[in-house]
Amino acid sequence: MTDELRSDPFLERATAKVADALPDVDLDLFRLSFVLTRAANRFSRHVESTVHRPRGLTTAGFRILFTLWSSGPLPAHRIALLAGLSRASVSSVVNTLERDGRVERTRGDDDRRVVTVSLTPPGETAVRETYEGQYALEQTQYEGLSPTERAALAEALATLIGTPLGGGVGDLT
Repeated sequence: MTDELRSDPFLERATAKVADALPDVDLDLFRLSFVLTRAANRFSRHVESTVHRPRGLTTAGFRILFTLWSSGPLPAHRIALLAGLSRASVSSVVNTLERDGRVERTRGDDDRRVVTVSLTPPGETAVRETYEGQYALEQTQYEGLSPTERAALAEALATLIGTPLGGGVGDLT
């Protein structure tokens, strides 16, 4: 265990508890998952409170805008898959984004049940400006890692994203 991991009293307590209660657990694997989850949650909360909320967005709202910005107009079920959100969340957040003029819904000509969501010009401005703010935080967050370490971490995390969760999550592309 590295000095950084040893200096985290909560991680130490959690690891000791797991070791006592479940002696067959691989503690290195537990620590990896525990630290990864805490780091992702910490960064996500920080980005939401300092970048997204001041611009009138939630993290889910930003994720939807960013998904549409990078992929183009999509049906709600594809947004849910690509953004990692539930269909119910997408529906609720799209209602807010539509009310705020950042997205619009259109029904298919062939099948009126198919609803496609697309960015409006104000939505495109919002996602670009919000990502610029987020990027500034990303630079600060990862400045302690060398370019090689950042690339290795990104590659390892991409591998994790591609690993099926309990039977698979489907195509994320």
